[in-house]
Amino acid sequence: MQDTIDLFRRELGLSIEKPEAEVFRRLAELIGTRAARLSTCGIAGICKKKNLTTCHVGADGSVFNKYPHFKARGAEALREIFGWPKGQRDQIQILPAEDGSGVGAALIAALTIKRIQDGHTVGVIDAQAILNGTTAHKRKMSIMDPAHISK
Repeated sequence: MQDTIDLFRRELGLSIEKPEAEVFRRLAELIGTRAARLSTCGIAGICKKKNLTTCHVGADGSVFNKYPHFKARGAEALREIFGWPKGQRDQIQILPAEDGSGVGAALIAALTIKRIQDGHTVGVIDAQAILNGTTAHKRKMSIMDPAHISK
């Protein structure tokens, strides 16, 4: 508890007593638990909608990777939502995604080019400039064809 008291003094210039530190620490724990559970609801909703009973979900970001107990709290929420018995291996696992942001950006770019090629330009400011910046304008190709996606 002393580390919480020291943190308040050092970072905020506030002097707090042990009972106050306990309340603040418990509050932070509750907020972290709620965040993990809310993020897991989205995962569970997608899995239920797609009828996925087993899969791996990639999570990117410092909250998932560094926030204490975030992954464990998310896994616990999935167990509750799907009613998995204790001691059983989780059917849906949340794992850290390496360079998830970069992969996500590349996927969005590829999907945008595909939409433009198909004539769907709503929300695209300069479709021709986007196509001119790619090799897709030189020959019509399927952006989402696995042969064109590097590993």
